[in-house]
Amino acid sequence: MTLRQLRAPAVIALLALAAACGKYSAPTPVAVATPTPAPAPSAAATPRVFSCPYPALPDLHNTCPKLAPELDRYVNNAVEDVVAKHPELFDFTNNLGDGSWKVLDRQKYVDAVVEAIHAQGVCAKDDNEEIAVKNTNSFHEQYNIYTSGGYVRRSYITTCIPAQF
Repeated sequence: MTLRQLRAPAVIALLALAAACGKYSAPTPVAVATPTPAPAPSAAATPRVFSCPYPALPDLHNTCPKLAPELDRYVNNAVEDVVAKHPELFDFTNNLGDGSWKVLDRQKYVDAVVEAIHAQGVCAKDDNEEIAVKNTNSFHEQYNIYTSGGYVRRSYITTCIPAQF
């Protein structure tokens, strides 16, 4: 007998057995639960980097006159913000008067004030002994925020027309 001839009786026997046991049905697939993925850990907030919307201008070495300051509120708000958020930068027991505390780290203080001005949407930069502040390219103002003795200062110096940074 050939293999094909042996298969036919086996198939007939299986069908008869299936008929005797009841109606034949294909096995029901078992549902397998898909595990829910764990939520991805939230990324740490990245600090917002300020970019001055006004293009840098060259220093024309113009004479910068002393005029009525227009941007002093941004500087004062920034100094107050730094005092409130970074008390570790100051010795509050050592002061020259109201609001003129001893600064413990000059560079961190100046950087924090510049960053606090940026947080108000205004351009500023550390200009060595002073900070430069602008909200347009038509002018910028210079401020001294640190005394030579190491204390907080809030002093308008000059206005440069046009802005020179």
